[in-house]
Amino acid sequence: MERYQVILAYDGSHFKGFQRQAKARSVQGVVEEALRKISWQGISILAAGRTDTGAHATGQVIAFELDWKHASQDLLTALNSHLPSDVVAREVKQVCPSFHPRYDASWRKYLYRIYCQPIRNPLLEP
Repeated sequence: MERYQVILAYDGSHFKGFQRQAKARSVQGVVEEALRKISWQGISILAAGRTDTGAHATGQVIAFELDWKHASQDLLTALNSHLPSDVVAREVKQVCPSFHPRYDASWRKYLYRIYCQPIRNPLLEP
């Protein structure tokens, strides 16, 4: 059993945030569902943080343990083949067993954009 680090990107427009929820679509929920399709038997993935409803990410770090007998590139391909079109795994690599995405982070970067105009712009609405 190895621990893997995955860098995710996602369009949060149709998610009720990152964290798994009982009756709403979440990023964690779709990632865990995709992992189960490739024999993951864990209870919960680890994440660097959570995003709110409608928030996007380009570098969300997650980790999980998986008994995978193939190369990391094959895991990336397998995971992406089961993820919906609004979520993608950008990178996969093996990490040490003690790695935790939240506690081992050396930096974080957030970008907030607020559109304040008298006329709405449908391309900038969730």
